[in-house]
This record gives sequence, C-alpha cells and structure tokens, in this order.
Amino acid sequence: MDHAFLLGSPCCTCITVLHAYKLWGRRERRQESCAWSAVWRRRLPPRLMKALQTLKGTIKVIEMSKTLLSGHTYEELKEEELKALDLDHFDHGVVRIQPEGWLYPGTAPIYLDKLYNMEFRSDDVIVKTISKCGTTWMQEIVWTMLHNPNLENPKADESLWVRSEDLSLDMMFDLKLLKGQPPKYFLKKFNEACPGKKWEEGLSLQLAEVAKSPRVFKSHFPLSLYADDILDRIKVVYVARNPKDMIISYFYFYDTLKPFPMVSTMEDIQKRLMDGQILYGQYWPHVKQAWQKRHHPNLHFVFYEDMKADIMLELRKLNEFLGTQLSEEKLEAIAQYTSFSSMKARGEPSQDDIFHKENKSDVTFFRKGKTGDWKNHFTPELQKKMDHWIKENIADSDLSLKWALAE
Repeated sequence: MDHAFLLGSPCCTCITVLHAYKLWGRRERRQESCAWSAVWRRRLPPRLMKALQTLKGTIKVIEMSKTLLSGHTYEELKEEELKALDLDHFDHGVVRIQPEGWLYPGTAPIYLDKLYNMEFRSDDVIVKTISKCGTTWMQEIVWTMLHNPNLENPKADESLWVRSEDLSLDMMFDLKLLKGQPPKYFLKKFNEACPGKKWEEGLSLQLAEVAKSPRVFKSHFPLSLYADDILDRIKVVYVARNPKDMIISYFYFYDTLKPFPMVSTMEDIQKRLMDGQILYGQYWPHVKQAWQKRHHPNLHFVFYEDMKADIMLELRKLNEFLGTQLSEEKLEAIAQYTSFSSMKARGEPSQDDIFHKENKSDVTFFRKGKTGDWKNHFTPELQKKMDHWIKENIADSDLSLKWALAE
C-alpha cells in the first residue's frame, strides 16, 4: 500500500479514505477540483464521498514511497510510455512493479495488498500461470477432479467464471471501455452472492471469500506477490508453456478484444515479450519463481507440452497431488471431458460481447490448443532471436525448455 501520513484531525475512516485517494489516480490528483467532480461522486460510495469532503480541508496527504505489503515497489508509467506500449486504455494508467518489472493496470496495488492479506483455507487450490499458458484447461481439470468426478454435477454447466474465481481479475475492471464499472454479467453475479457489499473493494476477491470449499482459483500473479507462507497454507498448480507458443496465443487472443489495439506484427509482439513490455510481462521471473519451489509438497509444476503429450500421465500426477483418489476409469472420463475439442464444443467461459472487436465477434476463446504452432508464424530470423533469448535466460538455471528450442 502507499505509505503516507495523515496530518489533521484523527478519523476512524482514514484508512478507507486512503484507499479512495488511491483510486483518484494520477490525472485526478493533478487538479484538486477533479477529486470532487461528478464522476467521482458517481464512482465512490456515498459514505466515502462524505468522508472525503469532510476531511478535504484538514488533511494533507504526503506520499513517501509506493511499497506493497509483499515488499515490492511500484512506479506509474508516464503518458508517453503508455502510448508507446499501447497500454493507454486504463483509467488509472499502468504500474511497473519492481524489482522484476511486471506491468499491471494502475489499480493493481490496491488489490495486491488485499490479496496478500487474504484468508485462504487449507483446501484451496490456485491454478497459476502467465496469461495464455493453459490456464483455462488446467482450471477445468482441477475443478472437475474436485467437484465433478462423476461428471454429474449440474454446476458444471455454469461458466467457469462462476465456478472458479480469478484472483487477478479486479484490476482489469479499470479499462476505459468499461466506463467505471464491471460488465453487467459480473455485477449481477456479485450482487447475488455479496448483497450489500461494494464491488469497488474487490469484486472477484469478495466473491472468493463466499465461495464454497474446496475453492479452485486462477491467478496470473507470480508467487512472490503473495505472502511468504502461501505454499504452507494452500496448494498451487503451476503451468508453464513454451514462450514461443505462448506469445502466438497472446497475440491472437488480445487481437480479438476491443480495449487492446495491440501490435501489427509478430516481430513487434515478440520483441515486447523479450523486453518484458507486455501487460503482465516478464516471462522468466514468473516461471523461475515457481520452478524453484517445485519440490515443495504443496506446489505441482507441470508443462503444457507434457499435458498435450500424455494427459493421462499428468492426470495421475494431479490425482496424487490433490488427494482425489480417483479411479483410472474416472480419470479417463475426465481426460475426455476436459479435452480441447470437448471444451470448445461446450463453449467458452462467458465473455461479455463488449470486449470483442466488431470484425472479431466469431473468434472463440479456444483457438487451436496445439503445441509448436509458432513454426507457422516465425521467420528463421525470429526463431533465431527467440532461441538466443531462451538459452540466455536458462543458462543460470536447471529449468529445461529443450522442447522450446529449434532442433
């Protein structure tokens, strides 16, 4: 959280007011009058707005440093950098979290501190990946093994967004396209499950609080942004994928979404991945943090490529890790139920149409689900550059990515 001093009359709402202050963002704080604009009267709960107005003349907020509870620091990207990276589509900009350099929407620090203090349960499972590395596939597998082993649970017909919360989702509601609030689909779900609560305090995180055990979550946040003892409290399934295929999937997925103009060439997106200049960013620190913890009894590290090569072998390993004790027959049925073709036939996780570009409305959430598709997109020069990047980054590690290199 931001470290600051409140100078003036003591007030029990100071901490809450500080969170509201953070939500003003850079542009609103430049001109004091903007803080009391009609826009913010609509966005802030009445109780908070009243507290802010009461304290306006008596409080001076002095920002000392920007440090998360995890110990990471963060800095706001300047306008010119946001435009250069095609990341100027968030109301409160983008922050770079150090020392690794991850790029997240400007509201991320608020939710990261909440996540750091989240009360996890001993039977929780988080499916953790970098974006476009097999998250949805593994999410469905884990949820099915824990909640639908007989393939008879009617909740399986609901969207995966309903059954399994995304702990890294709240910051994405800062998209300018959303005009200050989440899509109706998410709000409806929140209001039904969390009556009387405010989505601004973390829609997805609050839904996670009321979810029934065993809870299955997904998250694109790296391990180091959680509390140090996270693996002593819950189980984590981490999926790593060939960065060559990951970036192809990333390119096509974000190319379908309205808020993201993205880039025009494969060369450009590849360069941004290698420079750590894409949203979420920094492939290697994310993967290496999990790889270094792979021997912890509560972390299961799996490669997407191994799942594609022998899904039954990987399901047996998961069966042991999760303690589900499912028979071989049930595992075979789950393998078929969660296959790419079956999941694609059932339809994608619910996505509000507001996100799809007009000429991309027929694009599905599931594209190909194959390994090695990068060979259909990379020129020899691009392949050479990425091979060098991979070798350079695994030189000081025992992380094996032999399947990612050119033969």
